[in-house]
Amino acid sequence: MVVTQRRQSKIVPIAGGKGGVGKTELCAGLGIRLGQLGYRTVLVDLDLGGSNLHSALSIKNKNPGLGNLFSDRRLTFAGLVAHTPYDNLSFVPGDVLVAGIPNITFGQKQSLIRHIEALEADYVLLDLGSGAANNVVDFFLISNSGVVVSSPHVGSVLNAYSFLKNTVFRFLFRAFAKQPEVARHLRKEIQEKRPGQPVQIGKVIERMVTVDREAAQKARRYIDVLQPSLVLNFVRGSEDLNIAESLRELVHKNLDVTLQSLGAVMFDERLATSRRATQPVVVTDPSSVLAVQIDRVAQKIVQSPEFPTLALERDMYEDSYELTRIELQYDEAEIKTVQAETVAPSSGDAEEFIQVMAAQRKTIQELQGTVRMLTMRGQR
Repeated sequence: MVVTQRRQSKIVPIAGGKGGVGKTELCAGLGIRLGQLGYRTVLVDLDLGGSNLHSALSIKNKNPGLGNLFSDRRLTFAGLVAHTPYDNLSFVPGDVLVAGIPNITFGQKQSLIRHIEALEADYVLLDLGSGAANNVVDFFLISNSGVVVSSPHVGSVLNAYSFLKNTVFRFLFRAFAKQPEVARHLRKEIQEKRPGQPVQIGKVIERMVTVDREAAQKARRYIDVLQPSLVLNFVRGSEDLNIAESLRELVHKNLDVTLQSLGAVMFDERLATSRRATQPVVVTDPSSVLAVQIDRVAQKIVQSPEFPTLALERDMYEDSYELTRIELQYDEAEIKTVQAETVAPSSGDAEEFIQVMAAQRKTIQELQGTVRMLTMRGQR
């Protein structure tokens, strides 16, 4: 596993516990924004068997991709890196409709991981497939800075938890694959005997001491390395963040992992429109709420030199979730004001309307000032 804090080139896998949570659109928008900020960025479509990152980028599916690499020995990985219409952004296509790619061999997977680690870029974003199949989890474990995208619906959040649980379990099994006694202990311990009694990794490691004290210490170090982030997508209001905080508590309690918030993206009809447009919404309408929220995620990444460790101003807010809540409250206030301004009031309601608008503008100004103060550093 790449420990991202130690590298100039940051590798950021982006996964979703289930399909339809918007991870591909987020990956595309985030990649474009990082490039606009002046950082050399490469997007890699690792949704093998269902790659469609080119669509989110509004790029025609005409370049050779990973599917061609595995089926044609004359191709090289370096030859797949294609230019895009966007500043500082390159793209490695996925299967490009080549059959059989989801079932790549262990050797092919290891070779692909080595190529990804060797890419020369400031940021490498990996668009992963849905679910928690071994290949998806292994790509997520390329680095310790993976991002999980979820909608605020209960099913989506539970799938996000399931993905993280499978990631932690597989990480530990891989760590002790050559230590049979420890591996047997893990297989015995990591079994949820019945619903309502989930495995708690902290206790598993505590009991591992009786088998192999050094192995228990190693397991603790491995778990501490993991620093996943959450992006909550399709948010309707700041109250949706409550379910994300519940997910954080569940992940910490059972997996002994800290899941930080990298931001939230509100539901916006512009996203559906952008799929039919010639360019993504971060290009066509950078002032939209959707584009601004994607920009915030990009800013948090680039303003954190040791990402995934975020450079948070702890004296101004408690943690990354409180910062996300403040950001959402500002966005909600702005959206309400825009909606109100598009409705012409009747003469009888004019005075009340003006008072309401003045109060909303004051709230927005206060929140806008707060968000500015909370910005970790100025834009590059």
